[in-house]
Amino acid sequence: MRTTVKVLAASALATVSLAAAGAAPALAAAPAPFCESGASQFYCDASSTGTTTWSITWYSGSVGTFTTAGPTLVAACPASNLGHPVRASYSYYDGSTTQYSGTTQFICRSGPWQ
Repeated sequence: MRTTVKVLAASALATVSLAAAGAAPALAAAPAPFCESGASQFYCDASSTGTTTWSITWYSGSVGTFTTAGPTLVAACPASNLGHPVRASYSYYDGSTTQYSGTTQFICRSGPWQ
């Protein structure tokens, strides 16, 4: 009887562990994007294929979401964000799973590109 209970408990624990593992968010599998800024705009380049969803976190803490057909994003820096740090990351579907990138940080610049 004790053996049966132990086997059933182990089986239930394994099932719960697998279910929890499936619900966990994926770790960053793709490298962080390369980003630079100048002339009140920014450019980011990803290591993605196809449709890319960008998450841009502004200095104020608000988050902008952009979707591009390929691996690059070019957008304007809001005037309130000029001279302040911005964080960027992206995700894309590789045909079997959604890949998530690491995060990079850059400064929104009004002057020369850097």
